[in-house]
Amino acid sequence: MVPHKSIGIPLRSEGVRYPRLMALTAIALTATNLRTAVTALAPLVSEIQDDLRVGASLFGVLGMIPTAMFAIAAFALPGLKSRFTTSQLLMAAMLVTAAGQVLRVLGGPTSLVGGSVVALFAIGITNALLPLAVREYFPNRVAGMSTTYLTTSQIAQSLAPVMAVPLSAWATQMGLSGWRWSLGSWAVLGVLAALTWLPLLTTPAPRADVAAPVPAMRIPVWRTPVGIGLGLMFGFTSFTTYSLMTFLPQMVTDPTLGAALLGWWSLLGIPLNFIGPWVAARMRNPYPVLVLSSVVFLVGNAGLCFAPMVAPWLWTTLSGLGPLAFTMALTLINVRARTTAGATALSSFGQGLAYTIACMGPLLTGIIVDITGGFSTVFILFLVATACVLGGGFFATRQVHVEDQARD
Repeated sequence: MVPHKSIGIPLRSEGVRYPRLMALTAIALTATNLRTAVTALAPLVSEIQDDLRVGASLFGVLGMIPTAMFAIAAFALPGLKSRFTTSQLLMAAMLVTAAGQVLRVLGGPTSLVGGSVVALFAIGITNALLPLAVREYFPNRVAGMSTTYLTTSQIAQSLAPVMAVPLSAWATQMGLSGWRWSLGSWAVLGVLAALTWLPLLTTPAPRADVAAPVPAMRIPVWRTPVGIGLGLMFGFTSFTTYSLMTFLPQMVTDPTLGAALLGWWSLLGIPLNFIGPWVAARMRNPYPVLVLSSVVFLVGNAGLCFAPMVAPWLWTTLSGLGPLAFTMALTLINVRARTTAGATALSSFGQGLAYTIACMGPLLTGIIVDITGGFSTVFILFLVATACVLGGGFFATRQVHVEDQARD
């Protein structure tokens, strides 16, 4: 049997002089939009509450919108991918992201929620598409390019909460509505990313030395241990991380310290974007590394839940260095598939299941905090989530491919 090979773009494409450089630029700029819509909001919560006269329940809803939209978008991806190319979808997603970012600062609570839904649905499409873009444009450099775009995303994610309050203060000094300009300004990144996809809109012809895979079967990923395991590993890591992204500034008594800790926590994800893809792609058995990182994550989260002001920087550092499962899962989408069709199926199902699980994290955390008045009981959620990550990761890290399991 002749093994399938991935489709790659040609070294030269009509109308594009340097297609790989353009693809690298487009992927990197697109990655800057993946989390800024989430982390730029948390430090502005009190200012938005004062301006719109809304309670904390609205932010519980806003906290679950990202993962809910990511889940819906992941399940919608196969239908969209059958009609449009990756470059067309990513350009459209970036334009819609920018439009949603603007919409959510134009009016009151309804506009804030509606704009967030629009922007985060488009970001969800981008989440599921970027691993496929890496496979299509850089089939022989999956791990390296995964590291590149994940690192870029992490840098932008860490800068957003640090810049949110200063941007708001500057806008206020200029006589403008501070939080609206601070939150809406991130739409610029979406527009810039959309422009970089323009030269890549033309679908390139396959290279003569690369055979296009011929789908021999429909891939029922939901019946495979690797597909379910990947979804659980990804989902329960996101369950915890999105809870922290929403509530970390509130886990300490000083709001300024909280914003700084969230920025530091996000910045600590950068080394994970190097380690995770390398471990997933190069190690024959990456599971022990997953166990170690999960323990570190749990210790940091325990400190934040039980004694946040005793050693806030230590707990935040351990927590920020812990969620290695996230970047490992994104890389395993490609590593655990032999074909583009397999990677597409894993990306859609894995991320769809993952974000369905993850959307409950901020909501349940908010409910528990409202009932108990603190974060101690929230640690039970984090403990259960970590156990599920380890259970799913056991199957996702096996030396198997989804196409082989789907035939069984």
